[in-house]
Amino acid sequence: MFDPPASFDPESNDDHDEVRRVAVALRLLKLALGVVASALTIAKLLGFL
Repeated sequence: MFDPPASFDPESNDDHDEVRRVAVALRLLKLALGVVASALTIAKLLGFL
């Protein structure tokens, strides 16, 4: 399948970059929430909370 270079449609490329940026941000947020949840669970198990 032929995939044209990004120079043919720069607006589409910008949209794609923004979607990728949002996806990465959501992934980082999910990771951060997981770390916080793990820390709270460990603290609770150790009796700090």
